[in-house]
Amino acid sequence: MAWSPRLAVALALLALIALRIAQLSPPSVVPQSAPPDVFSAERAKAHLLEIAAEPRPTGSAGHRRARDYLLAQLAALGVQAEVQRTSVLSRQWGLPYDAARVENVVARLPGADSTRAVALVAHYDSVPGSPGAADDGSGVAALLETLRALKSGPPLRNDVLLLFTDAEEGGVLGGKAFMDEHPLRGEIGIALNFDARGAGGVVAMFETGPGDALPVRELARAAPLPIASSLFPEVARRLGHGTDFSVFKRAGIPGLNFAFSDDAAHYHTPSDTVDNLDLRSVQHAGDYALSLARRFGGLDLRSLDREDAVYFNTWDAHVVAHPIGWAIPIAALVFGLFAGAAALARRRRRASLGGLFAGSLAFLALLLGAAGAVGGLGWLLRRVHPALRAMPFEPYNAPAFRLALTLAALAVSAAGYRLFRRRLGACALALGALLVWLSLLVGASLFMPGASFYFAWPLAFALVGVVAVTIRRGDAPPTLGDAALLVATAAPAVALAVPGPYLLFVALGLPLAAAPALAVALVFGLFLPHAELLGGGASWRLALAFALPGLAALAAACATHGFTEAEPRPASLAYALDAPGGRAHWLSADRDLDPWTAGYFPAGRAQAPSFAVPYVRVARQSEAPALALPPPSLTVLGDATGGGVRSLRLRVASPRGAPWLLAEVTSPTAVIRAVVDGRRVEESARGAGRNQRWGFTYMGLPPEGIEWSLEVEDAGPIEIRLLDQTYELPRELAPGSRPKEIMGVPYRLADSTFVSGSSWL
Repeated sequence: MAWSPRLAVALALLALIALRIAQLSPPSVVPQSAPPDVFSAERAKAHLLEIAAEPRPTGSAGHRRARDYLLAQLAALGVQAEVQRTSVLSRQWGLPYDAARVENVVARLPGADSTRAVALVAHYDSVPGSPGAADDGSGVAALLETLRALKSGPPLRNDVLLLFTDAEEGGVLGGKAFMDEHPLRGEIGIALNFDARGAGGVVAMFETGPGDALPVRELARAAPLPIASSLFPEVARRLGHGTDFSVFKRAGIPGLNFAFSDDAAHYHTPSDTVDNLDLRSVQHAGDYALSLARRFGGLDLRSLDREDAVYFNTWDAHVVAHPIGWAIPIAALVFGLFAGAAALARRRRRASLGGLFAGSLAFLALLLGAAGAVGGLGWLLRRVHPALRAMPFEPYNAPAFRLALTLAALAVSAAGYRLFRRRLGACALALGALLVWLSLLVGASLFMPGASFYFAWPLAFALVGVVAVTIRRGDAPPTLGDAALLVATAAPAVALAVPGPYLLFVALGLPLAAAPALAVALVFGLFLPHAELLGGGASWRLALAFALPGLAALAAACATHGFTEAEPRPASLAYALDAPGGRAHWLSADRDLDPWTAGYFPAGRAQAPSFAVPYVRVARQSEAPALALPPPSLTVLGDATGGGVRSLRLRVASPRGAPWLLAEVTSPTAVIRAVVDGRRVEESARGAGRNQRWGFTYMGLPPEGIEWSLEVEDAGPIEIRLLDQTYELPRELAPGSRPKEIMGVPYRLADSTFVSGSSWL
């Protein structure tokens, strides 16, 4: 009977955690035979097969075919569409600036008595080399199927605006162009953006616009499976994620941003195909789009409330929300609960004030130990495992590695608890861990109020468990009543806190495993009374109970990770020609070369990397035959000097029809202002370009090129370097097809031909 409470707690916790993780799964796919007013991912798949038939970077033939397909489908649905053709330049990400000739596809479904429009947004371009089935063919297909379902019913009150943006992958350029100058931008009442950074997983609403209380409330009422947390925007903002949603947010337009991010091994790669895409994620995105289009399509969008909210999921995707102003009062109440628990523990001689602070320091050490151990293990795996060395973000069998690393973090946490428990009492350790949680709650409430719920409610219920069992019973043998109390207080903590580490593993991947491991150990701190009841303070059995399955999971993960045609190995190979010097090179960003790529880098032709490609660290360079490829052309249309300022009017083009070009001033010249294809750039400080090369990249370069005006300080001749890129290797130099179990990654370098030229003016 002594083991009965332990067994009950162990089984109940396992069941609760398994159930909570299972609830973070997308819904089943609705078949094509479903009623016409229902969203069906099977029907959306027909669009995906066309859109993701080939890569579609801005300016490419695949991009033009995708644009024409969109226009044809919109016309077939009886919706008038237009193409917004314009140039755009963004300084958001610094030098070199991002510029493009974009073609946004815009369509409007008229409402019966529109107050303002509901904007449904997805980008239809992809990165070079990737079919982009998930990113963002899934969003485009979901919106087309949503439009079909909306057309099958009566008109909504409000207009529905469908915006298929261009050049999102080039720096959110299509979205910026729309919000800068399209006449419909002022009619938008709410914006809903759909994107992806993986090939599957649950679709989360991870970002909101200003005044999110009402949109979140309507999301909770309308969406069938709303996955939402005000913790997500706090994390996303600090990670610097950028999507088309950002332009609406900066314009003060309310809205919601949706994405799925699991199976990230396929993200921005040639394996982002329809076959590798989980259609359940498309179903989830479509369920959001259709339900919210109908919901917001019936509201008065002229004067939405501008209050913000704290919101989060509990069991079964139920959304709880409260005004953001409640964060500090809730934190104060939890602080009072903690103070009462600490006072009771001191009065009953379970823990002294000094013991409580010692317990918090011990728990901090436990946190650092878990993060360091798992981070070190992840670092080691990525250096000794051949397959992991080749993966840029995470392996194909990421769930197996996540399980192994989670168990490793729990094993280290349990071992740390056993170690510190020998020196400190169970109550001091439990309250010390919760003191760390209280500190995080105070910090979050003051500086990240959207994240405050994550610390407030799990902490409150954990305190109830500590008071009811650890403080009240002390070292008395546990009973089934104690087990029931601990399980009851664990349920809210499991609902709110357990998804955090899981979603962090999904978002950050194996390279940053230390962060989710830290979160695992932090959540473990809520369950120290449970660890004590399970014998974790008296023996090493609990640590071994985590370590042995963790080792088995790690062994299985390592043994099952390999490369196949369906899960190819990333490899990079590019051809680069320095036209003025007549020198050519093979380039690669790979640390380890596969046998096929290695054939282009024989030891006798190895060179120190010298050919610069933006955004890529070239790891290998070798001599290559120089082909007679024309470099980008630079034509001087005007050159005048006055008042210490030199004004140049130039035309840059690619004689070989490259869709991408880099133009940069390589001499230490102070750039004052510039005009790139009609877009003016004023540098705030005279001297821009002296310490960092001034330049821009241009996507969708037209055959005739673009005009570029430049004003610089008149301090002698200036050097301008031009580099263009086509998205294939020279067929005469790479005649053999790459093995099917190898794919070109990263997209900014692999399977490309670069030609550079420079001129002194």
